[in-house]
Amino acid sequence: MPIDAIIRVQHLSAQYDDLLVLHDISFDVSPGEIFMVVGGSGIGKTTLLNHMIGLLHPSAGHVFIAGDDIITANDIERTRILKKIGVMYQNGALFGSMNLLENVALPLEELTKLPPQAIQRIARSKLEMVGLSDFCDYMPAEISGGMRKRAAIARAMVLDPKILFLDEPSSGLDPITSAQLDLLIQNLSKMLGITFFIVSHDLSSINAIADRVIMLHEGKIIASGKPETLRQDCDSVLVRKFFKREA
Repeated sequence: MPIDAIIRVQHLSAQYDDLLVLHDISFDVSPGEIFMVVGGSGIGKTTLLNHMIGLLHPSAGHVFIAGDDIITANDIERTRILKKIGVMYQNGALFGSMNLLENVALPLEELTKLPPQAIQRIARSKLEMVGLSDFCDYMPAEISGGMRKRAAIARAMVLDPKILFLDEPSSGLDPITSAQLDLLIQNLSKMLGITFFIVSHDLSSINAIADRVIMLHEGKIIASGKPETLRQDCDSVLVRKFFKREA
């Protein structure tokens, strides 16, 4: 495991009552990677993400974020760790009663002591990064699904985190909008050096932007590597079928 891994998951297991959802999951993510967790629907991808960002507590294991274990952290330590990351949920989770600028500014208002002018300036700059500088005053209901995803990414970036966690970013988008979002993620990775941890089952996105993937099945990692390698050379028939979109 690389010394400079920015994310380390070690022997993570999770269960709901008697149902084992994740079993002995271990992997690492290097700084600047676009790392994706893939697989079919309902196999634990989002559950894994929710454990990694501290929303759920595992039955066993550890999750290190830039060297700090979020699983064993106390409340003060957890708050410090969470400032290192940004999260975009599957539906964007924007507040419908706030315009885009207010949505993006909210973490700065809640978690910093910056003056209002500075907060506005930073929030506008993040919206500009995602191509929404002309939509600051728009409400979430007034823009498209793809634009809401972009605004959610802007909000996730507003504290300048080292890592962005994205849950199914292309879900519900048409192929063109999805490809545009993929390009945005690649550009942000190159420009800012952000590490992306992305949950997805969208093969087009996986093949287009993933530096490395792990594939989950029945709560376990059944494959790890570059998408093209898993598509062509993996020993598992299940994995090859997934990457070749075969029944």
